[in-house]
Amino acid sequence: MPHLTIIGVKPDLMLLMVISWSLLRGAQEGVIWALVGGMGLDLLSGAPFGTSTVALVALSLLAGVGELSVFRTHIALPLIATLIATLAYDLFFLLLLHMQGCSIAWADSLTKVVLPSTLFNVLLSPFVYKALYWLHRKTGREEMAW
Repeated sequence: MPHLTIIGVKPDLMLLMVISWSLLRGAQEGVIWALVGGMGLDLLSGAPFGTSTVALVALSLLAGVGELSVFRTHIALPLIATLIATLAYDLFFLLLLHMQGCSIAWADSLTKVVLPSTLFNVLLSPFVYKALYWLHRKTGREEMAW
């Protein structure tokens, strides 16, 4: 999404999709999205191969825990999940880069990349979640009615 930039910050659409799908369908299906999307990101980015994939898979497993929540249709779930997941993803990504020998300016990375992208992702998350919720209902398993 190179044209959707605010103050130099781009949304992480793949992260939003992985979080949303993991919340809707669980970690097992979220991991599939994370693997495919992560490998695509790794092929197109300048980061060491596997960095995006590992970070997305880890977060899809965590977000998949919310799939069992009774609050799945409440707007707070994707907002809170996106807030936590974006912070965790960006920090984990930076940590993986650091462990692979890349020099990281931690203060600048946090203030100029991590926090702005977290805010941007949280603002976009209801739109992505709603679109994937529609897809989930059209293609997915039936909801259990108690």
